[in-house]
Amino acid sequence: MAVVRAKAASDVGKRVGAAIYIHRAAVSCLSGEHAQILNGALAIAGEVRWNVAKVSRGGASLLLYEDFDDVAFPALLSSTAVVLEGRKAKSLDYTASANPPILHRKELLLAPDDPRRPTFAALTRAAEEHGLFRQPNRIGTRRAWAKLIDDAGLELRGHVLVPKGAPVVEVARHKTALSRRDLSQPVSLMLRWGVIERDSSVFDYGCGQGDDVAILSANGIEAFGWDPHHAPTGPRRPADAVNLGFVLNVIEEPNERVETLKAAWSFARRALTVAVMLPSQTPPTAQRPYRDGFLTARGTFQRYFAHEEIKTFVEGALGERCITLSPGIITAFRDKELEQEVSYRRRSRAALIAEGFVVPPRPPRPVTVAPSVRERIQPELEDIWRTALALGRPPEAGEVESDVTQALATARVSLERAIALACDGTFDANLLEEAALARREDLLVHFALSLFPGAPRYTKLARSLQRDVKTFFRSHAAAMEEAKRLLFSAGDKLAIRAAAETAVAAGLGGFLGDAFVFTPSVLARLPPSLRVLHGCAEFLHDDLNSAHFLHLPLDAPALTAITCDDPSRHFPAVRSRVEIDLQALRARRRGRAGSVLYLKSTYLAEVDPLRPAQAAIDQQLVSRGVVTSSGEGPLWEELQSALKAKA
Repeated sequence: MAVVRAKAASDVGKRVGAAIYIHRAAVSCLSGEHAQILNGALAIAGEVRWNVAKVSRGGASLLLYEDFDDVAFPALLSSTAVVLEGRKAKSLDYTASANPPILHRKELLLAPDDPRRPTFAALTRAAEEHGLFRQPNRIGTRRAWAKLIDDAGLELRGHVLVPKGAPVVEVARHKTALSRRDLSQPVSLMLRWGVIERDSSVFDYGCGQGDDVAILSANGIEAFGWDPHHAPTGPRRPADAVNLGFVLNVIEEPNERVETLKAAWSFARRALTVAVMLPSQTPPTAQRPYRDGFLTARGTFQRYFAHEEIKTFVEGALGERCITLSPGIITAFRDKELEQEVSYRRRSRAALIAEGFVVPPRPPRPVTVAPSVRERIQPELEDIWRTALALGRPPEAGEVESDVTQALATARVSLERAIALACDGTFDANLLEEAALARREDLLVHFALSLFPGAPRYTKLARSLQRDVKTFFRSHAAAMEEAKRLLFSAGDKLAIRAAAETAVAAGLGGFLGDAFVFTPSVLARLPPSLRVLHGCAEFLHDDLNSAHFLHLPLDAPALTAITCDDPSRHFPAVRSRVEIDLQALRARRRGRAGSVLYLKSTYLAEVDPLRPAQAAIDQQLVSRGVVTSSGEGPLWEELQSALKAKA
């Protein structure tokens, strides 16, 4: 006899009237009263086979259904009804019945962290979409349910409803998991922008072969993963950050994508990052169309999402605004303070200074000389210095990583002394001064954008930003007054022209006609007024960060976001061109099919290694008269003819 150990009251279980149906694997989720009733019924029934319990006020029924994993809508095989008062039990056998009762919505009977829930919930969603539950009085038995499915022109394939007669396709999802030696792009970006910090816990949902988990763990970050094929026994529990990297795009059943996304979100305490494959990453040539995606030669499925498409999908399913980390990679936040901080870091020049800090090699120390305090805690001082550069000021106790404070305690050096040593003479003080100026600019950009119509409103500043306000502005009112002036400068043509000239002089883009052109990669290095203008445009077109090239006219408060099919080409084909009018507060698509982005080298930063070769090609186009110096040129097909004629 199993004994049910009660947990706190939960919404787990399928409720019908006053009764609750729950799977045997989830009975630990029962509330105290229901657990007591079920335990009493089990004691009376004795050794009875069951996998579902129906618990009601006066007793319980122990039900045995067909296997949950194999049968989409399991039939009832036997039942034992137990009445607590009088300690009575009555059993019925349905194995000989030609038309037994069946079970629907079986995901509701499982625990919230049960890995089967997304698949089962996707089947329920599909049945609802096909209207199979419209007449509840007709769905309770095997024959009636089979007829409803047949009348709808459908048939069951495992846990999927498909059109009758559809070809049978076996999709090998497990083959999509790749082995890598470095962090995946989404996890790398989560670290870069602070979605994952050293004190964070990370759940890699659909971890594949577990390389991200192994690398994070090796670097002292609490990380764990689960995968239905490669790590089915991996832990499924809440974490600060959840990575759902390249999972949704390999699921061929659309409803299961929704349920998988919701399941991953349920484990996220602070943030969930979703990454998918873009059409430009692996063009579906030589692949066979299947459903809304493609079947590969290896028998795997791939659904290629445009960035705007995955963002709309995730925001619609979760009801949360997402921040773009990179094309095809977005993050939704439960923790709105963390959302502020990540949004801030994406435009932060101070963060770039901290990233660029490299520890100079130290000469070997003679073994006869006792090490100084600085030498004993050098690694910890370097960590504190990096934090100081990112903040633009000496950190406070709560801003230093816990492993640093623990190491200092072991070395018997107070945190206050270590901060003083790190920020007073150990490293280059000029670098901290530069970081302070950058941090102040970053804060002004952040506050200026909070004043723009459409910006998200937060009830309070993140704690780290509150400290910054005190350090750099003395008061919030003073900071906001200065931020207001910066916001207005983004609409000042002379100010924007001067900022663009500064950016071009720094090698962060170029001029095409009367427009400043650049790539999103240089955003954090741009002068503050340009960053503010870009941020305002992002509120009107929140997929701005998925653009490959940006075009800023100097005679109007506007920005054009250009997305290409393959931006790595010398002459990228333009997929979309969105003009964002900051005066009219609207965004609209422009451009013609077959248009090309010309003079790409002008958009690239001076430090981009591809720029010299691209510039030579661009110069040939201009000298041959194929393209004007302002970047005007023929459509793609016309370009091919022109190049042949000029050859």
